Amino acid sequence: RSSALLLSLLAASLSFSDAATSAPFSYDPEDPNGPQNWHTLPMSNNQCAGKKNSPIPIESRGCDRYDDYEFKNGDCRYDNMQYSLTNTGVKASFPSDEDACDRPTVNIPGIKGTFEALQFHIHTSSEHTIDGEFFGAELHTVHKDLAGDRFAVVGTLIQPSAAKSNMFFEELLLGWEYMSDNNNVMCGQPPAAKTHRGLGNGKNELIFSPYNMLADDVAFYHYDGGLTTPPCSEVVWWNLADKPLPISANQYMRLVDLVTGFLDPTTCKLGSNAGPAGSTSRPVQPIYGRTVERVCPTNMMHEN
Repeated sequence: RSSALLLSLLAASLSFSDAATSAPFSYDPEDPNGPQNWHTLPMSNNQCAGKKNSPIPIESRGCDRYDDYEFKNGDCRYDNMQYSLTNTGVKASFPSDEDACDRPTVNIPGIKGTFEALQFHIHTSSEHTIDGEFFGAELHTVHKDLAGDRFAVVGTLIQPSAAKSNMFFEELLLGWEYMSDNNNVMCGQPPAAKTHRGLGNGKNELIFSPYNMLADDVAFYHYDGGLTTPPCSEVVWWNLADKPLPISANQYMRLVDLVTGFLDPTTCKLGSNAGPAGSTSRPVQPIYGRTVERVCPTNMMHEN
């Protein structure tokens, strides 16, 4: 429905970046290191040809079971977050110092263990699809089992459909734009004409949790999968929210500019490894008979 518009916006932004990749993998299908060849990359334990890869195409469905995810927001602030820009996009990491703050955690119904948030990042153009539809972007909050070797990702689809800016997403954009301006200054270029209001530079004491961007009464598509970048390690419990995060068109274009216009501060050259249309998303992978459950909150039980 809106896929053509989203891709045109991405392509328009990328046309000004003239980006070239120096990364070991690329999102360009014409590149020898593009997604179709990730399984051949010389990486230790490369699992990109496995049968539990991600992302996957999801078909909308009714509730398979009713159960509640247990989210705890922690007490990390925006100024605790470590914002970064790389050739694969934008990322924000929770502090590695455990004394800095209590990180957010999630308990997944039916899965043993507590998973602690490590970082989150965004792919331009969604990686998962629902009923064949792509969304504007996809946010992945990556968690690690506190007592094991498994990971969990809480995925949120992003759609530039809101008339007004999303306040939680705005704080993140300002942090990444602050880092982008720092890169520009390091490379002798003027910073963008934006007012950052102190965000991203150690002055924002607001409590932040990625779970605040989840919709009310959200259900999750849950399945066993892998990382969506090489080496595609098949160690991830996936939990994709069934309701997208609405942001404004202006916020979306700023996100795309950050991703496709990445200036590598070590070379002062444009260095995004996005595909020709500005996508930093892996194509959907075969399901291979895996079970995909839609887990609905218990308060929806009497609505169906």
